[in-house]
Amino acid sequence: MQNHELLKRHSIGQRVQIVPAPADREVVLAAERRLAEDPGDADALFAVAAWDEIVGDLVNALNVLNRLVSRTPDYPGVWWLRARILRDLGRERDAMACEQIARIYAEPDIPQSVRKFPL
Repeated sequence: MQNHELLKRHSIGQRVQIVPAPADREVVLAAERRLAEDPGDADALFAVAAWDEIVGDLVNALNVLNRLVSRTPDYPGVWWLRARILRDLGRERDAMACEQIARIYAEPDIPQSVRKFPL
């Protein structure tokens, strides 16, 4: 394996610091307005959870993701974001379980019946 490939491979797992911008805040405000109209709006729930994670409100981000998972367990990316937040909260075993579920949803050959109920 060449050196640059090795560096690429190891950099995937590194945390990236995201700095919120005013435009990002506008997106989350729009998501919050959508949630006022439809509390089950999956895209809006994910946007709010992602924003909360970015600004460091991990507990609220996890609560919002729990709402999303209870309504739409196969929402793209929800299990990866849950894993990252749980890891940041020191809940390593829960984070690993979420990563396993994320892999199930990412695997195209898994039957739909298994995808609906991964636990």
